[in-house]
Amino acid sequence: MWITEAIFSAIIFGFASVVMKSSTMRNQIDQYLLWGLYLAGGIFFYTQCYKELYFSTNIFLYVWAVLIGLGSFYGNWFVIKALEVGPASLTAPMLSLNIPLIILMSVFVYHEEIDSIKIAIIVTLFAAIIIVKIDPNEKLVIKENKWFLWVILGSFFLFLREGGLKITQELNLNNTIVLLYSYIFCFILSSTAIIIKEKRLFLANKKSSYKSYNLRYLINIFKEKNRYHAVWYGLVTGLCSGLGLYLYSQALLTGPTSLVALIFSARSLVIVALSYIIHKERLSLFQKFSVILLCLGLSLASFIK
Repeated sequence: MWITEAIFSAIIFGFASVVMKSSTMRNQIDQYLLWGLYLAGGIFFYTQCYKELYFSTNIFLYVWAVLIGLGSFYGNWFVIKALEVGPASLTAPMLSLNIPLIILMSVFVYHEEIDSIKIAIIVTLFAAIIIVKIDPNEKLVIKENKWFLWVILGSFFLFLREGGLKITQELNLNNTIVLLYSYIFCFILSSTAIIIKEKRLFLANKKSSYKSYNLRYLINIFKEKNRYHAVWYGLVTGLCSGLGLYLYSQALLTGPTSLVALIFSARSLVIVALSYIIHKERLSLFQKFSVILLCLGLSLASFIK
């Protein structure tokens, strides 16, 4: 059962990433995309656990909800920044950088065995990264060197999210409730980010017809195409990512951490395929070889016993 949940979590979450890439290609505002994402995701998790909600005195529930929320919010934000300057078919597999961290955590913290297969997976993933970096045609599809920074930061924060869910599961916390609180926290963060960004744009726009920055101003500019369209894309992304994370957290209940995390990372294959079909993305020879190495590293998961 956990294998089915892990596989579907990868497929659904992979589709969500492709929708996110579509939003960046249309120059939609990041903060509105994230706002819609956490609104839809929060509603989804509420429908899954509203009968189980209660006031808990367990401080770890709220601490980890915030930490996982930070991992989700900044992980997604850095992913968006990476997608703005690089192809989704390369960015998504590179985000598998968080997998070695999860493997090491499961080995040293939860005493899961490490063998030659897991070592091969780690070596393969890092080799793929090196190949991309030495690619002489790197700038053909990667517009800025910041892409590498966004990918590394995104991987770290995604590790905080996905590794955090394993920790909360080991603490016997309800992961669905943890994710609900995390998404509420992220919704507050994205709302704050919108207010800050719009105020900065308002102050910079000397020709604005609005005399003051207030709620009415925010409601009116929301009607602009690049804002409300971003929210719609965010709602679809949030529904898919919410369902994907829910299935991932359920798979962790009965499946081994390292294997569930690796199967979840197979969402990269979904993203590569859909990006090629929908966005007509093309990669250099080095980058194609890098993607093959990444896929090979992830496929080795099937040999873990």
